[in-house]
Amino acid sequence: MTRTRLRPPTLAPLAPLALLAALLSALLPAAAPATPLAPPLTFVMQVFPPFNDVKDGQPVGVFPDILRAVCAAMQTECKLDVYPWRRAYALAQGGKVDGILLLLKTPEREEIFHLGSPVIQSAYVLYAQQHDPVRYTAPADLAGYTIGAYGPSGTSYAAGDLLRQAPGARLEVEMDNPTALRKLRLGRYGPKGAVFINQDLAQHLMKQEGDAGLKQVGEVQKVEYYIGLSRKKMPEQQADLFHATLRQLQRDGTVAAIAHRHGLKPAPPQ
Repeated sequence: MTRTRLRPPTLAPLAPLALLAALLSALLPAAAPATPLAPPLTFVMQVFPPFNDVKDGQPVGVFPDILRAVCAAMQTECKLDVYPWRRAYALAQGGKVDGILLLLKTPEREEIFHLGSPVIQSAYVLYAQQHDPVRYTAPADLAGYTIGAYGPSGTSYAAGDLLRQAPGARLEVEMDNPTALRKLRLGRYGPKGAVFINQDLAQHLMKQEGDAGLKQVGEVQKVEYYIGLSRKKMPEQQADLFHATLRQLQRDGTVAAIAHRHGLKPAPPQ
């Protein structure tokens, strides 16, 4: 093997002025280092299929895919971690992370998060047992019912608002949505029982477990989901840039294409 040694070139003697310049240069402080790269934006999410899920240890679903598209368009590195809902919300609320996927808009949350434009549309629906004759058209149809809902969450808060208009109705808050549906199948809510649940999530769970004697008995309300950016962590100017980038991806059809790939409905561009 032939090795080649590199030698510094032989320099000609310096002229007096050049020599002085060289000496002064040596005495001056070194140039400031290049500006360090901005730290990555940090996001959290819960498992909430088909919106957020985990596959092979990686976050998947419509909201993780939309987040990746926004961060790529901003040329910004983003990190996304998965936690149980209460932990994820506490981290975002406390400013420990930059943002959270996903949120319903409420007055309280608008004080905590930069919410921007809605991203995905869905709906809350009611499920009951197959033999139950109930058809939901108004809150009064649920008089005397026991309603299961996952919470504490936006779902359970919306269910509580509904049941305040239903005489004698009672809310049971469950640790997760599959538990609520399982208890409904087993008749644990009594002869007048139902579950208040996101429509797309319910359909996802039904594909996994089968309807097993349950049916959808009515749509309660339309809902829209947002990406929340922590006001404690993210400066307003940076949040504005994030949401402006998201709106541009909505207008050019990128978000719609991602939503349709997941079988979900995008919110109209604003």
